[in-house]
Amino acid sequence: MDAVPKLSVIAVFYNMQREAPRTLFSLSAAYQQDVSSQDYEVIVVDNGSQPAIALEDVERYGENFRLHTVQDAPPSPARAINTGVSLSSGKFVGILIDGARISSPGMIRSALDALSNFRNPFVGTVGFHLGPDIQTRSQLKGYNQTVEDQLLDRVGWQKNGYSLFENCALAGSSRGGWFGSLAESNFVFLSRKMFVELGGYDERFNLPGGGFVNLDFYKLGCECATSQLVTLLGEATFHQFHGGIMANRAEDKVALELERYREQYRAIRGIDFVPPSRRATLFGFTNPEMRQWLGPQQQPENMKPLIEVKDFVKKQYSPEEVSEAKKKARGKGVIQRAADAPDTGDHRSYVGPDDFYDKIAALQFGLLTMVGMRETSDMLDIGSGSLRGGRLFIPYLGKAKYSGLEPNQWLLDRAIENEVGKDLITLKQPKFEHIDDFDLSVFGHKFDYMMAHSIFSHTGKTQFADCMQSVSATLREDGVLIATFVESKTDRYKDAWEYPGFNHFCWPTLKEIFKQNGLCAAKLDWPHPLQTWFAVTLNPERLAAIQLAGVDLIPDDVVLTGHRFMERSAGRFLGFYRHWNAGS
Repeated sequence: MDAVPKLSVIAVFYNMQREAPRTLFSLSAAYQQDVSSQDYEVIVVDNGSQPAIALEDVERYGENFRLHTVQDAPPSPARAINTGVSLSSGKFVGILIDGARISSPGMIRSALDALSNFRNPFVGTVGFHLGPDIQTRSQLKGYNQTVEDQLLDRVGWQKNGYSLFENCALAGSSRGGWFGSLAESNFVFLSRKMFVELGGYDERFNLPGGGFVNLDFYKLGCECATSQLVTLLGEATFHQFHGGIMANRAEDKVALELERYREQYRAIRGIDFVPPSRRATLFGFTNPEMRQWLGPQQQPENMKPLIEVKDFVKKQYSPEEVSEAKKKARGKGVIQRAADAPDTGDHRSYVGPDDFYDKIAALQFGLLTMVGMRETSDMLDIGSGSLRGGRLFIPYLGKAKYSGLEPNQWLLDRAIENEVGKDLITLKQPKFEHIDDFDLSVFGHKFDYMMAHSIFSHTGKTQFADCMQSVSATLREDGVLIATFVESKTDRYKDAWEYPGFNHFCWPTLKEIFKQNGLCAAKLDWPHPLQTWFAVTLNPERLAAIQLAGVDLIPDDVVLTGHRFMERSAGRFLGFYRHWNAGS
């Protein structure tokens, strides 16, 4: 690899001849979705395997794979991890401490996105065991490597890695799933700078397998005052059965080994180990295979945690409360959350990360004025939410020129109180409707400009088609809809409102819907931290005028995912695609 990758993955192996090929394939660009081998490198660290891992068995997974063999390797993986990081070149590092773990297919893409969109991210992942139960117990019921081989052959995970969610059990350290607090993360991502500030993996944890070294490092990251704790939603690692130090030890032997680990932790840190209780921000999207793990029935009732701490509060809400809230939020409504969603009291966080609130507002306002909106224009804000963009549009536009469609009355009331004030509403007289569908005719007139920010990132295909039909009927001849969607090389969507997760569409799918409704559209070269902008109009000459105004149109065959999208993060100069294309 000539270019310096953004992410360096450090994967540690010890006597995993059977498991390593699956783990390495799951880290390859042939399996990982929406990334290329140029986006990341994989440093494979052999921590004293007998026989040693062969170079050709690593390099066959891609040009971005490298092998390092630790000489006179200690029984703990701590030194192997620190060595791997020292040999890597990325701005960010991902630590896979256990080479027996298969990764889900969106792991690298989701990690790259999270690392790029938080100030000082410390990103963890949920862990599962392959098989019907945690492996300390499933082996007592006949689960072994042969059974696991048959399971993996049957599910065809190489083509759909998310199928593993249907053939696994939550690991003890992840027993709360995505809604709980993790005791550790077996695949953790952070900046190289933070790795150094945390001191790397403490090599004083020298017991076989490292003892509590992984729990210790995750706890240090969680308790770092400047870190933003993130857990990747919808992604995970899946532990293969291999006779490991702890995961495959008989359950009656685990307690004795854990006491050794606790004693060493007390000797090193001077206190007893207590799992971190900090709640993480969930970042990512759901998929059909993993949704069974979003409800309250995540593990058998008699399952014990890996680390038991009395009087330890794991989370603010019970799984039942979270599950009920998600059901309400996925009602029939299609704009932001359903109208009967609970009032969280925080109008800004309700519509997305706090860090994006002002940035996204500025991007919306700048783009609409760039393509021609003026104070005399009639504008419709589809999904006006907490007036993130409205707080700029309302004072700019003339009296009664702003309209907002938002089903959540409480959200709008909170935004008026905290963002614009009632006096401005009286002065400018914006009009609001609170229906929860896309019948834009409710406003009784046509519009020069429409904005739909992060609406079509959550709609299903049918909902998107319904909206385009209504847009076609309510947009003026030279009018323009400006909107965003989450672009993918292939469609990945549930044909229903998906929030807080995302529905992913390829551009040809949307183009066909535009055509069916007499609309023409083009992707726009305008900054956004997560999504792709596009313009829709009845008049194709209007698209040419947008380009003349200074906003480049992106060719249909250019997919803004992978390194192209990450390079095109918010704040880049105008005409990025034109300059990028000229230099590629």
